Amino acid sequence: MELFSRTLPLDHDLILFSDAHDGTILQETGGLLRMREKIEKQKNTFAAFGGDWAEAILVDDKRYAPETDKKDLPLKQYQNGKEFFRPIASKTLFFNMGNHDWMLASKYGNVVRDVLCKDLGIPYGTYTSKLSAKDKKGRQMYKLFYTHGAKSISSTADDPVRREANMLLQLKRRLSMKAGDCEVMAMGHTHKLLVCAPMASLYLHDDGKKVRSAYTGIGGGQWIHPDSRWYCNTGSFLRLYADREPGDGVSGYAERFGYDPVELGYIVIECRAGRIANVRKEVVA
Repeated sequence: MELFSRTLPLDHDLILFSDAHDGTILQETGGLLRMREKIEKQKNTFAAFGGDWAEAILVDDKRYAPETDKKDLPLKQYQNGKEFFRPIASKTLFFNMGNHDWMLASKYGNVVRDVLCKDLGIPYGTYTSKLSAKDKKGRQMYKLFYTHGAKSISSTADDPVRREANMLLQLKRRLSMKAGDCEVMAMGHTHKLLVCAPMASLYLHDDGKKVRSAYTGIGGGQWIHPDSRWYCNTGSFLRLYADREPGDGVSGYAERFGYDPVELGYIVIECRAGRIANVRKEVVA
């Protein structure tokens, strides 16, 4: 894990995105490019990448399919990444490695660190990063924990309300013990686009004369109660089905493995006046 400290404006947006999967024809490239344009053109908008830039699937992988993975060879996919990130390199706070990146590194070395990040000057975050966002006077505004993650988050509940609640609870359980001092806890990998907001609880106290009510809040400090944090799963840009001409259809591994469709997109942390005002998902397709 790497620790980063960056000075940011009191009012800013921080986009968290991951799982771009460059190299497959199933990539939602249009949504990815529209997101990049926001980062590049909008003032005080920054980004952090959570891993799996490339599909990076080799021919001996059970997920490999020549009809979907023939766009570019794995190493070329990271060269594509350099071209994608070049316009926003100065606004990308760090770049994590994902499990697809890690599998390729076992044969070709750490191309995320040594090719993409090094050449563009983007801080390399390893598999997990923590960011301390500070104002111009050095005061901490908030902390972010961002890991690529592992395993899956899913639910077989038949009711959509219960299904979403089950997945949010899994996300919270997966991340809550990983850091105790971060207002935002984030992970990629599962391709889910989820946001679990802090939950304030009512409590009673007295001033020696009268019983009064109040609510728990986030507050800074060395430890933030798990119920007072934001949790998010940062989505992906990998489509379940490809847009093809009739008679020229293809099937990717997500379809072959029976995965359900997911919302494609990314997460936006909205910081206003030095405090987190909102954490929301942005759907691109």
